[in-house]
Amino acid sequence: MRLVPYLNALVGAVIAGAIATAFLIPALPFVVVPRGRRERYIWWTNTGASYGILRYALRAELDVVGREHIPFGQPYMVVANHRSWVDVITLIWAARAEGLSKREVFFTPVMGVLGYLGGAVFFNRDHAEGRRRAKEECLYLLKQGVPLHIYPEGTRTRDGKLREKIHLAMLEVCWEHRIPLVPAALWGTERVVGVPFRGVHLGETVHARFRPPLDPALYPNGEEYAKACWAQVTEMVNALESEYAEKR
Repeated sequence: MRLVPYLNALVGAVIAGAIATAFLIPALPFVVVPRGRRERYIWWTNTGASYGILRYALRAELDVVGREHIPFGQPYMVVANHRSWVDVITLIWAARAEGLSKREVFFTPVMGVLGYLGGAVFFNRDHAEGRRRAKEECLYLLKQGVPLHIYPEGTRTRDGKLREKIHLAMLEVCWEHRIPLVPAALWGTERVVGVPFRGVHLGETVHARFRPPLDPALYPNGEEYAKACWAQVTEMVNALESEYAEKR
């Protein structure tokens, strides 16, 4: 029935809200701790909420490979493709990395505040000044040891294919400041919640792949560094697509 995915979305939203609220309560006292420091104390609230939503609100199966490559405890930027809003909570859980998101996401009930407390950066992507400030804030957090994730495609794909236009400026900045980039690939998140929105589909498998971080010292400039990282993301996405197509 076409109505079922929308009922799933309604029930899932209630469950997700309850889970997020349960983790927001212990995180709230840390609002008095300066940004860039509090994240080291409350990373578990955001990863816990994200895992809970994935498993209990969306009933997703989680297939993660390469998590051992993530340099937990150090600053790093996870670079991934973008298929669904489910990508965000997948990377918050699997990579312990908050994201760079459009301003409207901050107003998502409970999750917006929880994300901000955990290190998420919200900005107006339609204005140059907003993008500049977001870049500065990301760099500040990374230098403080707060891991982040980014989607160079800028927005979710609508046809399942990688977008041709990508934005690599932030990755180039990471080279300048010797911040490792962790290539990641996501698959199946669009089957949980797609674009355009047609409800929530329970019980789908979310696939995440990670490769070892790139060493900025091995690249001559930021452009080569950024392109090398995106090439690895593309390679992993293509591999997942081939595997997924075979299983279909």
